[in-house]
Amino acid sequence: MSKDYYKTLGLNKNASQEEIKKAFRKLALEHHPDKTGGEDKKFKEINEAYSTLSDSKKRQQYDTFGSAGASQGGGQGYGQGQGFEGFDFSGFAGQGGQNYEFDLGDMFGSFFGGGRGGRGGGQVQQKRGQDITISVQITFKESVLGTDKTIEYNRHKICNTCNGLKGTDLKKCTKCDGVGHITKVQRTILGNIEQRYVCDECDGNGKIPSKKCITCHGAGVLKQKESLTIHIPSGIENGEQLRVASRGEAVAGGTEGNLYIQISIKADPIFRKDRTKVYMTLHIPLSIAIGGGDMKVNSYDQDFTLTIPHGSNTMDVLRVKEKGGFVDAKRRDDMHITLRVDMPKKVGSEVKKIVKDLENLGY
Repeated sequence: MSKDYYKTLGLNKNASQEEIKKAFRKLALEHHPDKTGGEDKKFKEINEAYSTLSDSKKRQQYDTFGSAGASQGGGQGYGQGQGFEGFDFSGFAGQGGQNYEFDLGDMFGSFFGGGRGGRGGGQVQQKRGQDITISVQITFKESVLGTDKTIEYNRHKICNTCNGLKGTDLKKCTKCDGVGHITKVQRTILGNIEQRYVCDECDGNGKIPSKKCITCHGAGVLKQKESLTIHIPSGIENGEQLRVASRGEAVAGGTEGNLYIQISIKADPIFRKDRTKVYMTLHIPLSIAIGGGDMKVNSYDQDFTLTIPHGSNTMDVLRVKEKGGFVDAKRRDDMHITLRVDMPKKVGSEVKKIVKDLENLGY
């Protein structure tokens, strides 16, 4: 009986190579026998299906002749070098013995192409400073129109006295033999992979100081006050973050982390917004609603006069052009004003007479 490889991977026959790869990644991790709930038979079926569908020639043969045709002369089948048979998944599964530290996403990235990069192929993995997150509160107006803010915070920066070398009278690092990095062999699902790490003794310099720096006391970094002016764009929403690269913590022999600025917008009792569009509710008296007229709008930005058409009703929406945030450098978005007609609470004799006259006129 011909096997349905597409069904095994949960795909249709028009699936792209990228979809086939993604499906295999997910199912291979889910069903590997070394994982809790994994099943050897199911894993072999997944591996066999991927071995065929990931190869253009074998896939074409399979689509034409079925699984029997795919195994004839079109390259290696399951158990002959394709897939992951013989590799140990226990390192990432956290079971069955020793754990091996590696980034599974990077391993798959190397195998399938792309990935996050920089983790194999002899490249040295650098240390990286921690990210810093700070909160900045802005007004409603600033969130609509955008603004520049100068912020101050503390972070570790490379020591200017020793330039991160931690001291003077440098000598050869014995841990890495002066090369600045250490090579480790790690077992992964793809076999043994060599990875090079920055030496933690000399921070990649290949040398260590005989005397500690008197300024940073051998740390290579100092905590200092940082002053920075940032631009907050028009239309930013409450809770969004701005990222400033390389303005986080510094580490000796590594790269700086990033600065993340969490935006908090002070609520406005009258106005609300959606990105660059601004909304408000305007109360108008019954006389304006019936006869129309001009009303002053006390805006979050600049006050303006709004002409109310006669015969207006509650929930009518008037659009005022260019009273919102900046869509670009030259053009502003609109403000949408919802009307609410305020009915009089007390009605005197004069008003009653007017109402009676209106009634006689058919209103």
